[in-house]
Amino acid sequence: MNYKEDNINYWIAAIDNIFPEGVPERKQWRDLKSISKILSAISAIPDLNHTFFPSGGGLDLDGCILSKSERGCLELNFGVSHIVKPNILYFESFGGDYQWNYFRLELDALQPIEEDAKDYFDEELTELSPGEYVEGYHWDDKSYDGEPLPATARLVIRVLKGAFVIFRKTSVYNTTHGKLDAYDGRHNNMSADEFRNHIKEYKAAYEKYNAE
Repeated sequence: MNYKEDNINYWIAAIDNIFPEGVPERKQWRDLKSISKILSAISAIPDLNHTFFPSGGGLDLDGCILSKSERGCLELNFGVSHIVKPNILYFESFGGDYQWNYFRLELDALQPIEEDAKDYFDEELTELSPGEYVEGYHWDDKSYDGEPLPATARLVIRVLKGAFVIFRKTSVYNTTHGKLDAYDGRHNNMSADEFRNHIKEYKAAYEKYNAE
């Protein structure tokens, strides 16, 4: 078993299954159910993707469901549920080399629950029941208002703004370090078109270097 080869083949298969009539250069989805379906498809295979956060850093996306806590939202599973309000999901491709293909999820803003979270990309909260939030530290304390947390309680992260990008886990974009380390969150400082051009130039430079 070769993890890298399997990762390449699974990524190709996942994208071809999403686009059975041929892979487009760009595709957009705005309706919540379609976005959920696409994100579920690319997160169904363990270790297939790596997802880069608006604030920098990244984790593997392990699942996506419609949120029962907030209308118009999805929950992205990164070990802890991240509640997001999608605006648009892009797919971008650059020809036959699928490792450069990626998905970009741009978010509508969520109003913060905690006042001091307004200047941050996200907030960590304890959800007592769907849509009923209290401060995150109650999760560690295992109690609220002098009582044990209810069985419905869970830790959640509400992502308040920004964009995610999702690449194949073994892609050049994910595995490069130094000045081009993708954990710097640079995608969030670019528009969708600007970031696509960045990846197009990155791909050309990489291919030129490896051809010499």
